Amino acid sequence: MNGADGVCTSGGSDSAALVGGRSLGRAPSTPYGRRNLVDWMRRSHCHRFLLAAAAPSFMARPVSSIRFFSSSSSSSSLRALVPPPPPLPLHEENPFAALLASDPPPPEPLRQVLATGDVHSALRGLPGLARQLFRWAETTPCGFPRSASAFAAVLVPLARANHIRAAYPVSLRALHLGLLLPLVSLLLSAPLSPAPQSLLSLLLRLSTKYSKECTDRDATPDTCSTLCLSAFHEMASHGVAPDVKDCNRVLRVLSDAARWDDICAVHAEMLQLGIEPSIVTYNTLLDSFLKEGRNDKVAMLLKEMETRGSGCLPNDVTHNVVITGLARKGDLEEAAEMVEGMRLSKKASSFTYNPLITGLLAKGFVKKADDLQLEMENEGIMPTVVTYNAMIHGLLQSGQVEAAQVKFVEMRAMGLQPDVITYNSLLNGYCKAGSLKEALLLFGDLRHAGLAPTVLTYNILIDGYCRLGDLEEARRLKEEMVEQGCLPDVCTYTILMKGSHNACSLAMAREFFDEMLSKGLQPDCFAYNTRIRAELTLGAIAKAFRLREVMMLEGISSDTVTYNILIDGLCKTGNLNDAKDLQMKMVHNGLQPDCITYTCLIHAHCERGLLREARKFFKDMISDGLAPSAVTYTVFIHAYCRRGNLYSAYGWFRKMLEEGVEPNEITYNVLIHALCRTGRTQLAYRHFHEMLERGLVPNKYTYTLLIDGNCKEGNWEDAMRFYFEMHQNGIHPDYLTHKALFKGFDEGHMNHAIEYLENAVLGE
Repeated sequence: MNGADGVCTSGGSDSAALVGGRSLGRAPSTPYGRRNLVDWMRRSHCHRFLLAAAAPSFMARPVSSIRFFSSSSSSSSLRALVPPPPPLPLHEENPFAALLASDPPPPEPLRQVLATGDVHSALRGLPGLARQLFRWAETTPCGFPRSASAFAAVLVPLARANHIRAAYPVSLRALHLGLLLPLVSLLLSAPLSPAPQSLLSLLLRLSTKYSKECTDRDATPDTCSTLCLSAFHEMASHGVAPDVKDCNRVLRVLSDAARWDDICAVHAEMLQLGIEPSIVTYNTLLDSFLKEGRNDKVAMLLKEMETRGSGCLPNDVTHNVVITGLARKGDLEEAAEMVEGMRLSKKASSFTYNPLITGLLAKGFVKKADDLQLEMENEGIMPTVVTYNAMIHGLLQSGQVEAAQVKFVEMRAMGLQPDVITYNSLLNGYCKAGSLKEALLLFGDLRHAGLAPTVLTYNILIDGYCRLGDLEEARRLKEEMVEQGCLPDVCTYTILMKGSHNACSLAMAREFFDEMLSKGLQPDCFAYNTRIRAELTLGAIAKAFRLREVMMLEGISSDTVTYNILIDGLCKTGNLNDAKDLQMKMVHNGLQPDCITYTCLIHAHCERGLLREARKFFKDMISDGLAPSAVTYTVFIHAYCRRGNLYSAYGWFRKMLEEGVEPNEITYNVLIHALCRTGRTQLAYRHFHEMLERGLVPNKYTYTLLIDGNCKEGNWEDAMRFYFEMHQNGIHPDYLTHKALFKGFDEGHMNHAIEYLENAVLGE
């Protein structure tokens, strides 16, 4: 009496008997487990059907023997390729038995039907009563029986009466209960007639539209697509050729799940079944092959489309699909040629231009993208919200926040309403630029426009507060987010943990991690990496490695970042041998050390004066095909400068420039520090000007080093000049700056310094 998941049903095992050990791949030649089927046939003396079970599969039959059905027609018919199976068997257990004992009892017409013990026969030709039975059963504590045969008893009379709209909610309920495949198998084993065929079409269509709803909430796109693929194979194995529209839906689901091999298999099966592909079929296949990067298949399909002629010739959508695929893969020249061809033939649209604009921006060609938008407008094609979203995102990626704001204003002036994607892009740009005030004003504008902030919207703002070290406001925004019915996700807590770590509030990082677990959220690799980094900062190496073990037990594999964090933690605590062992283990586990891995090991060995070992790691890095970064070279430059070996330090600096690696602010600060310390301030000045020429912004440490060097040499006027320049550039001196400024002055110089300051203040 108890069905799956504790739901009160009877006959809960009948659907399992029907599909007896079926796999979700290609269906076997019969819808029953062979042994159960033979036993049943012996009991019912169905020797003729036993012979049919041994018949060759439908694939050995000529295409001419296959009949087709259309989801839009209930009058089409299909002849089985094997002798027809017997009627639906009456099972030993009645799936409706529990409903007779329900409280309150069933209404009289339904009670009589249930009392017969043969609901299948009792509902035959009574679609209204079948619909009433389903609706009433769903209101009972037990609900409608979780049984494929029970659903078939209601769906068959509805389908035979062409009440497909009434069959829709019943079919959807069966899908939600995970009964799709048992139900399809059961219907295929029944005598084929127009009603079951139209029902099969409905089930296949629903499996593509609602596949995610039919599985648990943690299902991946791959497991979701398995559902409709299995239903397709089940039908095909019985010689049932789905309508081309349903096949197209199956192909789209498989494309979204990136199941390229299955897409090819379904396409081949369609052709073997004699299903004529439509232009939608080809466009879906083209999109899939372009995503996979199979340009050879794309060319082959385009030729096939030309060969098939009318109805399948490439259309505007086809060209736009190809342009999108080429732009996505970075083949911008080919995409641009196709766009030009569409423009000349006056067939271009925003769908033609938008992919190329997006592709250009992804490569950093902002000017070309802007010119293309202008060309688009000159052709009389109005930019869309998608166009402006792409432009705004691209401008922000290149650091052009003001230009992105101009595009936002221009977009509104054209009468286009920005969507949440537009606002999120701008909010992210403002927050990364440290312009939180502008971001909050824009957030208010978003709400005023009647748009609902998403989890991503809040995550962007929380990250903005964390970047400024304002953890209290970040926490407050998280609480506001909950009040607005927008639940924080793993990314929210990871941002808060990272912000806490950067603000040296490591206890708060632990608190956010524990809160995330208490909310039932499963940390991902990024969340664990953030927590592990916090533990290593505290020096809790054992705890960090225990967290990694927990992570692995949860089925989350360590990535390169995980290993880099652990290696860096071991290096900082002086456990160099353990760090090297972990690097070897990383390689053993199939992960390639990256530039950060080697730089951590190089830095640790340089810090301890082990320069020979550091150089060996550098050679290994080159051998692995990795390009050293500015940080890698700066580590070596700093190591030699600290030892007073400026000759070797400049050797690494020259090597860095020869390899085309741009020095950063830290590189120049290291050299300026070494030069000022050895009294070579003129050379330090030269590096200071090099920084400016390269577009680098001197920071507080750059100015402090130059002030300190000048004061040591008694060049107090130059020191004061750097001090004032520092103020003019909005850089605030700290204790070390002031200490450097005055420590080199003797009493006589101090008087001159005070006089110089007074004149500067008075403007004299």
